[in-house]
Amino acid sequence: MDALLTFHGIDRSGSVLSYSPEDFERLLDGLQAEGVAIVALDALRVPSTGAAPRVALTFDDGFRSVHADALPRLARRGLPFTAYVVSDWIGRDNRWPGQTAAIPRFELMGQTELQELLAAGGTIGGHTANHVDCRALAPDAARRELVDSKAALEQRFGSRVSHFAYPYGWHDAASRAEVALHWSSAVTTLLDYLPEVAARRAARVHEWPRLDSWYLRDPARRLPLFAPRTRAWIAWRRLLRRVKGAAYGA
Repeated sequence: MDALLTFHGIDRSGSVLSYSPEDFERLLDGLQAEGVAIVALDALRVPSTGAAPRVALTFDDGFRSVHADALPRLARRGLPFTAYVVSDWIGRDNRWPGQTAAIPRFELMGQTELQELLAAGGTIGGHTANHVDCRALAPDAARRELVDSKAALEQRFGSRVSHFAYPYGWHDAASRAEVALHWSSAVTTLLDYLPEVAARRAARVHEWPRLDSWYLRDPARRLPLFAPRTRAWIAWRRLLRRVKGAAYGA
């Protein structure tokens, strides 16, 4: 079994988008003690050559705290990871159009910081140009957000950018089809472990689920990640999210 983990900021603010540096360190310790192989996203498209479960680490939005407090810990261990960045907002902050007032302002990584992530073994992925809802985009907007943003990142960093994250996890058939034409994989916010590898090679490679770090805030209680009790906890939380979404018409 494999999984993708989602983080945003690595900081002590206590916000819904934050994961403390100390808990991040404990989580990495726990995963490695469990025997989990922490791998790059591309590795999850093919069967494992060993018996150990695999995890890929992903960071949405490109918060500056990822450079300050996650990168040193990841680099010290030689671990790969992916940072999904919003191409038009590099070096700015997360007050993009549509951001709610309830979300705190966080600074985003600039060009130099992102290049240092790449140099340390990280991968940069796309997260649209302006952090927009990908559903029902007009053709011009879809090209700008899903296609041109990819070209902008590749030109800026001089390397291929292959992986995409839907902002807010929102997508529809049209956006998935467009993303599939240009990106090797795409991730959502569906709370689940990854499907079997055969399914990942098919349509689901552009709607991979992830495990949000919000549900792993207490590593001592939520690890081992692949233990039956943790898998049951994730299934329970997934059910509650579905019920809540249905209640609010989501």
